[in-house]
Amino acid sequence: MHPFVKILSFIMILIGMSHMSQVYLGALCVISCTIAFVFTRKSFSQVVLRMRWLFLSILIVYAFATPGEYIQPFLFDTAPTYEGVQSGLLQVGKLLIAITSLSILFATCSQMQLMTGLYYLLLPLQWLGLNLERFTARLLLTLDYVETLALDKNFKFNFQQFDSLHAVEKPLMPAINTLKQIELSLLPFKLRDKFALVAIALCFFWLVLLSVKAAST
Repeated sequence: MHPFVKILSFIMILIGMSHMSQVYLGALCVISCTIAFVFTRKSFSQVVLRMRWLFLSILIVYAFATPGEYIQPFLFDTAPTYEGVQSGLLQVGKLLIAITSLSILFATCSQMQLMTGLYYLLLPLQWLGLNLERFTARLLLTLDYVETLALDKNFKFNFQQFDSLHAVEKPLMPAINTLKQIELSLLPFKLRDKFALVAIALCFFWLVLLSVKAAST
């Protein structure tokens, strides 16, 4: 599938989550987690493991800050509510869907394919005077620079090293600043990509109609 279609699908998933019921969100969460575990088992497990405290924090905040029926019995004077736990699980599920969708996107697209999809996505901005070729080249060089820092075992990104970044980048900059030719291959759209674009457009107009209907009531 064309990377532009994949990026649009990711955006539509993020937009459509706000209009889905809890049943559909739960099904989408299970399906997306299964696909992400199959394609990117190691990286997906690492991301979820690193964000476990964020998930727990969201659940605790919603559980204790949302008014409703208290869960009984509870060991402390302040108890969570059923509505809070339900809302917290809902928010954690939405965040998990976003993470899994992004993991699937990165796993099925190379860096150059992502740049191609981003190029098509930002193509209308050319009417505003944006030089897409220069922007894409700079973004790709930035990603290469970040990847170089990530592969450096002696570099640890923390707040204490903000002042010493200039010292870290000196041995890395010669390798990055060397002349590099960037070729962006504009992939053609296949028949399935065109059908997918039509489906995404119909879903977008359907969401717009739902938003207008909800605003009018």
